[in-house]
Amino acid sequence: MATFYKCPNLGNCDKADKGELIRLPVDSPATCPECNSTLIAAAGRGGGTGIPPWLPIAAIGLLLLLIGVGGWFFFTRDSSVPNCAPPEVLDPATGVCRTLKPNCTPPEMLDPATQNCVTPTKSGDILLRFHGSNTIGGKLLPALASAYLAQEGYGNIRRISGTDPEESFIVGERNNAEKRIEIQSHGSKTAFEDLGNDRCDIGMASRAIKPEEQQALSPMLGDLTSATSEHVLALDGIAVIVHPSNPVKSLTLAQLADIFSGTLSDWSQVGGRAGSITVYARDENSGTWDFFNETVLKKHGKTLASRVQRYEDSAKLSETVGHDPTAIGFIGLNFAGTNKILGLADVSVAPKKPTLLTIKTEDYLLSRRLYLYNAEKPANPEVLKFVEFAVGATAQPVVTSVGLVNLDVTPLTRTETDDARGQSARWKKLTAGAIEIPTRFRFRTNGDELDTRANRDIGRIVYLLSQPAYQNKKVILIGFADTSGSAVINQKLSQSRAEIVKAVLAEEGVEIAVVEGIGAEAFVAPNDTDDNKEKNRRVEVWVK
Repeated sequence: MATFYKCPNLGNCDKADKGELIRLPVDSPATCPECNSTLIAAAGRGGGTGIPPWLPIAAIGLLLLLIGVGGWFFFTRDSSVPNCAPPEVLDPATGVCRTLKPNCTPPEMLDPATQNCVTPTKSGDILLRFHGSNTIGGKLLPALASAYLAQEGYGNIRRISGTDPEESFIVGERNNAEKRIEIQSHGSKTAFEDLGNDRCDIGMASRAIKPEEQQALSPMLGDLTSATSEHVLALDGIAVIVHPSNPVKSLTLAQLADIFSGTLSDWSQVGGRAGSITVYARDENSGTWDFFNETVLKKHGKTLASRVQRYEDSAKLSETVGHDPTAIGFIGLNFAGTNKILGLADVSVAPKKPTLLTIKTEDYLLSRRLYLYNAEKPANPEVLKFVEFAVGATAQPVVTSVGLVNLDVTPLTRTETDDARGQSARWKKLTAGAIEIPTRFRFRTNGDELDTRANRDIGRIVYLLSQPAYQNKKVILIGFADTSGSAVINQKLSQSRAEIVKAVLAEEGVEIAVVEGIGAEAFVAPNDTDDNKEKNRRVEVWVK
């Protein structure tokens, strides 16, 4: 057996310079046959270790590198950050390991039962699409949608969260098929935008449509202020809320405007304890914000202070106020929670809080209507079917159940003792011993046609008067005007308005005992803005 060697005598030996392998018998002396130098064994060739001479050095270097990296990680890492085991991940907001909800990509949505993203199998699964107001879409519309599906014979009705906190689906099953009602509550402004872009069937709005919106949409959708398209769904009062510990009981609208514009910044300036005022408001898309901005801020020539924190979610705003003794905010009445509600006053109008009666009669200064809007000729046959259900008597208990004010006209007990209308001797005489029906007949702007709420209230009053308790009552109609014209003109206008209501009720078989206009007397709001003048242009209904 032979052993292979190499000569190390580089520069002095030709075999060493060429790197030749020298083969010698096993027992032969390990000397170079050319230069007699001592040979070295050739690696891997029948002799020697087979390990390259550089390998031990490289291995030692790699080992030192690994030790250095490991030491750096050990001494620099934050030991407070947990090492999360899948499927858990580190929540960067809290620094805690938890299973996060999947981020569903539309049209997928999160199913709360399984915490998985699910996708509707067909577009036909969507029965109706509602977009718009958070005041309506947060609580009322889901409750109405559930009641509607139940009326239509659906079972296993449930709510499924969408990909956004302000989005959800109400789901029901019938005849082994599933249908969904889509609700997206990103603000009243989006109701009209999405109607125009055919992204929804019905728009939810906590304010009336603006003239510019109506003008832009009329070529595609028709007259959205008509009785076919505009529907008063419920009533609400924007509640001005503070922390329960706040001693302030009421504010004037002027003070409210100064607080939200930043002119007043300390509670001691409005009768409270010394301390800065922290202001919270709804976001720009909100109909609640639009209403407050028009009725409070713009009326007094103010704009919202830049430091104000804005909220898309009504419930979040209310919760924040409830945890902040320095806070003030405005919210739909059904989101007030346990917060303190302030009374509101204005020029010659005593402070009033939002109550069932003051909101039904719209005498509360920040009372408002909640609307549904649809195209005059909707393509989806479910639209008008749902609307008739929602504004009908069957749905009114649902409105009450979510903290809003329904449209029922059953008389209520008046608890206010400071009714400003009592300053009118004629009003006091006409209403002595009579019971007020809690509604107001009002008219479309610049016309003598009843508005959309009044049109529906005709049927409600006819039904009320057909009940045994009211069949023998005398009906009294009292007309009013604002102060725009002379006393003579205002008297004629108020009488004309009462006569219009009389004619409409007479067509329904209602006999009217007294019809009288009293001009601009017994106003319920200052005659300083168009909205307040409209409040005063009304017809009241009493029974005796």
